[in-house]
Amino acid sequence: MSITYSDEKASPAEPAPAAQTIALEILTDEELSVLVPAQGVVVAPVLDAVPVAERDAVRRTAFRGLVARGIVDPPDPAGVAAVLESSAAATGGDVGIDLRVRNDVLSALTLRQSASAVVAVARTTSSAQDFWYAHVVEEVALLEEVGSDGLHRFALGHARDLPALLAAAVVHPEATDGAGDDVELAVAPDSEAPAELLERLGQAYLRADVLVVTRETGAPVERPDLTGLFTGPLGSWSVVSSPGSQRAWARAETVASVTERTAELARIAVEHARTQAGRTTARTEVPS
Repeated sequence: MSITYSDEKASPAEPAPAAQTIALEILTDEELSVLVPAQGVVVAPVLDAVPVAERDAVRRTAFRGLVARGIVDPPDPAGVAAVLESSAAATGGDVGIDLRVRNDVLSALTLRQSASAVVAVARTTSSAQDFWYAHVVEEVALLEEVGSDGLHRFALGHARDLPALLAAAVVHPEATDGAGDDVELAVAPDSEAPAELLERLGQAYLRADVLVVTRETGAPVERPDLTGLFTGPLGSWSVVSSPGSQRAWARAETVASVTERTAELARIAVEHARTQAGRTTARTEVPS
């Protein structure tokens, strides 16, 4: 599922610069759980709804589908039998089996797992929600769009185009400038924004919550500020909150300022990925 927009008439926003991407494979939640056991920051809306006791059966079915689609080669029966006779299998633990994965899918999953910076976006309209991710590795951006149907659509882009790609993903194509004073509001679960702000935010057709997740080599994941963008034919607003804070601020935005905010988040991700790649290269070049 992809987010779609209404036909309301308004002055259209300036289109973002065109960025070329290459469409890759489409995988399901269940198939990804077979290929990459660690879910990471990406959601799995369908698999997460399956009771834990039933997930092994779901994964077995997904594995058969991967083989049928030619994404995974059938495992060697002798090798499987040997693994099943191992101590892990005897004790009832998880059993790992080496699989031969089709090259294009393997390359995409390798990028996904090795990204040191990920731009994560939750997109919501009045009738639907989906998720968009950009996994950044050096000069490459692996794009992943996840619908509520649990389908993960992958595409490949260039890191230099990430500002334009992110803007296209989070800004309503008919967005107009917002107007009004900044409003401070509580972000506690039971709190509500002032009625005037609720009215203005309710008029925005597309809500995009954007988070840049970074990881230093050998360090835990860092989660910076969450930027909530509300854009549509009747105006644009942003809501920014800091981790651990009980307060947030909402401010009217122009389409240009929203685009610049998203561009800055994209630049943060790209620069972090380049820096981490440089550090890794420097370490590998140091003689022992």
